[in-house]
Amino acid sequence: MARPKVPLISRQRALEVALEIIDTEGIDSLSIRRLAERLRVNGASLYHHFQNKDEIVVGAAKLALEGVRTPQAHDEPWRVWILRSARRLRQALREHPDLVPVMLRRRPLSIGFMQLEATAALLAEEGVPVGAIAPMLEALELAAIGSALHEARGGDRAGVDHDAERTPYLNQAFEQRSLSADEIFDRLCGQLVDTVVATAAERAAGMPATRALPPPQRRARSSQSSSAKATV
Repeated sequence: MARPKVPLISRQRALEVALEIIDTEGIDSLSIRRLAERLRVNGASLYHHFQNKDEIVVGAAKLALEGVRTPQAHDEPWRVWILRSARRLRQALREHPDLVPVMLRRRPLSIGFMQLEATAALLAEEGVPVGAIAPMLEALELAAIGSALHEARGGDRAGVDHDAERTPYLNQAFEQRSLSADEIFDRLCGQLVDTVVATAAERAAGMPATRALPPPQRRARSSQSSSAKATV
């Protein structure tokens, strides 16, 4: 069947439905044919917007991460928004666990690449040691992915055996846990940030001076705090 001259559906709607398929049926169930069926169009219509299934998957991943953005101004301490960013990434992956393998390939796929660039620039403006920026972003991303995978297999109850008689001490440990998965994640990320920045500062102090990049253009302060969204 020939491709229609006018697209019958929007790219945004196609990605929304693709994300629904990934979440409800699994990423392996997503195909041009399946997406077309859900949208009630022929497969040729989708080629107005996408070259192949991989492009749809990448688009769906970007859609899932829409709430993870870099602040547009210096309205709050960088440590506040970078940790909020990590929480939002974790939440997005908890809501869309089938996208975790896609996120592991995010850089080759250019998912969030420019947002990462904006984040690195803003951290540099805030005076974060340049040697700390990449390790910190990587550590927070790994923490978010690991926590999301943990949640996917049961979260706070993941380590509890259904037969308490077989593992009484382990069951008691989980029953009397003092921190939730959310609290563990927040404390872990806080420690990661502090440790990476401190280590980078110590090492930079003992290294010879190197040629630095030109300072990024500082952004104007925004009076609307609601515009401050974070990313990783």
